[in-house]
Amino acid sequence: MNYLVLGITGKRGCGKDTVAQHLKKKYGFHVLVYTDDVLAPILRAQGKQVTRENLIRLATELRNQDGPAALTEMISERITSEGFWCISGVRLPEEVEFLRGFYGQVFKLMNVNCDDRKRYERVRSRGTKGEANITYEEFTETDKRVTEAPIAETGKLADFEVENNGTKEELNRHLDRIMDEIKSAESEDLGLDE
Repeated sequence: MNYLVLGITGKRGCGKDTVAQHLKKKYGFHVLVYTDDVLAPILRAQGKQVTRENLIRLATELRNQDGPAALTEMISERITSEGFWCISGVRLPEEVEFLRGFYGQVFKLMNVNCDDRKRYERVRSRGTKGEANITYEEFTETDKRVTEAPIAETGKLADFEVENNGTKEELNRHLDRIMDEIKSAESEDLGLDE
């Protein structure tokens, strides 16, 4: 079998997309991101800007309307064939429950951790979603929002923990060790042998 669905969770600015890009580049993962693959296209179709506030509003609306795992169900529709898939931005325990129920043993969850101050610096420096000039107080308040607060509980469900307070090279080495662990545990089932 040649199939793995890896969910990545962690607070904003922790490096989820950096993790996903390493997995894509080195291991050939297809990367799916909630903002890019679900929310932003809906906002654009509605003629709205892709800002943090609009993303939060839309995500909350969809979850209230269709259930807590609504966005994950939508993003899972994009996984159309076997292969290695990475879903960056898993937020809720209900999303993990859906993914484990739907994909079974081929689903794994990775939690990315990073210090708050470093996350804040990253969010400001990338300047996306209207956050180039965000203050530290605004940043910490956003962490308390309904779309952000459950991430800590979701992280407790992870199969793998990743610390991302060092260099990109240190992060990549840590990810390679995790992939080696996955390979050694499930290489026959997942077809991850190089």
